[in-house]
Amino acid sequence: MSASKVNELELIYLFVHVVNAGSMSAAARTLEIPVATVSRKLARLEELQDRLLLMRNTRKLRLTEEGLTLFQRYCGLISQFDELSCERNERPEGTLRLAAPIAIVSMVLMPAFNAFCRRYPDIRLHISQSNQAVDLIDEGVDVAIVGGRQPDSSWVSRTLGVLDYKLMASPGYLQNSGTPTHPNELDQHRLIKVWPLYHWHLTRPSGESFFHDGAAHLTLSDLHGAILSAVDDGGILYGPELFAREQIANGELEVLLPDWIGEQRRISLLYHQRIHQPLKVSLFLEFMEQQAPGLFGSG
Repeated sequence: MSASKVNELELIYLFVHVVNAGSMSAAARTLEIPVATVSRKLARLEELQDRLLLMRNTRKLRLTEEGLTLFQRYCGLISQFDELSCERNERPEGTLRLAAPIAIVSMVLMPAFNAFCRRYPDIRLHISQSNQAVDLIDEGVDVAIVGGRQPDSSWVSRTLGVLDYKLMASPGYLQNSGTPTHPNELDQHRLIKVWPLYHWHLTRPSGESFFHDGAAHLTLSDLHGAILSAVDDGGILYGPELFAREQIANGELEVLLPDWIGEQRRISLLYHQRIHQPLKVSLFLEFMEQQAPGLFGSG
């Protein structure tokens, strides 16, 4: 093989690792070379290929159509080479960085996270809790847990479960204010609205539909606080039934208008599209998928 071909293969090896890492800076850390070297070699590969492969800066990147074709052609080969040339058995260790909405961590997922830490004591979980959209590459996130539509199509999505939204209120509130028999009576009640669904959409099997976008007496970004308010006779809440299952089971809250169907919100794991996942990431994804039926009642 000519020296020029060897050099080009070296550049392709770097290119595949940059795509797998999600950014030039992350690849530079993995390969232990300066970011400037990564940038220079990518530019050289594009010069040899005579085409633009990546739309990029030092923190994030997007594949062009030509770059995706090159990546798909060589990613499997590079992955096999890395596995064959690995000088040690990879151990489940290191820091796994997660991003997730505030309430779902504390109210649903924490037991699973604790179980994961007990099973893999050398993996450290760093959980960033926020209801705001997170730039997964900029924040250095390995796995994100999101609700609803996937925010970035360049990330792979695995469904954990589905949240069913219901109207609910405390017996004390209903005794004092009456029980609605139709959603159009909601304007006569105190309403509690909580992130992310400030507008309520309900349907009936018959096809009848109802949409409420009026003002609420209490609006929160924290679902736990919203449930506490509803239990304390604060008003009618529209929220995921799963989060209030304990309060519903012990009679602190009642589900209203059961013949009306609320929205369903999909909860997903997002992770970077890599052929060869770091062991800590693949173990976490596998573990959470095993836990999902028990967490979301989908099994």
